[in-house]
Amino acid sequence: MSTPPSDYLLRHPTADELPAIQRLVDECEAADCGEPRASDFDVTAAAADPDCHPEQDWWVLEHAGGDLAGFANVYWPSTGEARGDACVAPQHSGRGLSTLLFRTLEARAAELAAGAAAGSAPALFMQCEDTQPGRQTWLLAHGYRRVREMFMMRVDLGQGSAAPDWPPGIDVRDMRPHVDDEALCAADNDAFSEHFLNFPLKLDVWRSWVYGHAALDPGLWVVAWDGDKVAGQTTAMPVGAAASIENVMVRKPWRDRGLGLAMLLEVFARLHERGRDDVSLWVDAENATGAVRLYEAAGMHVWRHIGVFKLELAPA
Repeated sequence: MSTPPSDYLLRHPTADELPAIQRLVDECEAADCGEPRASDFDVTAAAADPDCHPEQDWWVLEHAGGDLAGFANVYWPSTGEARGDACVAPQHSGRGLSTLLFRTLEARAAELAAGAAAGSAPALFMQCEDTQPGRQTWLLAHGYRRVREMFMMRVDLGQGSAAPDWPPGIDVRDMRPHVDDEALCAADNDAFSEHFLNFPLKLDVWRSWVYGHAALDPGLWVVAWDGDKVAGQTTAMPVGAAASIENVMVRKPWRDRGLGLAMLLEVFARLHERGRDDVSLWVDAENATGAVRLYEAAGMHVWRHIGVFKLELAPA
């Protein structure tokens, strides 16, 4: 399908539609996981990213009744490894709308690939849960390859968690907004430089994501310092009635000392104090630093399985 059914309009969203898009994304998230749940994708923060262009890289499907039936977006980082995502409200499923959104994403990604740097290998990456075999079958039948596995892990902190055991020499502080920005951004880029689909964040992009979240709580941002150097950091964010761990990072010189587990347990304790006992995070199942084992040691378990699918685009 290249055009929507007659009672739907495919268009770019307006700025005042961000709350409606968030409600749609949350509705789709609840349908995907089978329980009332908000999405950890913050639409407002995403739209504030200076490298994000909703006016040309986001789409909504408006139904004749006036409600939003679908949403799609593509993000083009400096590496040329584009991220795409699309969702359709459950009550509008079965009308080929997901296919329309996928094709729209692919067409835009192909346009962006035409301007990619010479010698690059542009590609479009899409995620799909194992609970959606029909969507996975469609992706595989249309040129995508399954190249990675992701987990969403979860823990119930209703009984609390173990106390953190801090390595010697570590000074634990809350995030200091607009004071530590450069150090925290640089530490993130250093720690994640070898991770799957990573690309370095410019400071203005980092700031847009951090301060674009209305629920930002510096008390849920634990920074481990060794002298004047950031050794690691762990951040959490309220998501609906639950909470999401956004980042667990330990830089190479401080790994294998128990710092990651200590920071995670500290954040768990702070979330429990705030009554946020349903906590989840996303993790690369093939993470080379042993992240899955770390999270299991903290009491988390694998809850959802997600495949990462890759479509190679025409090289520049």
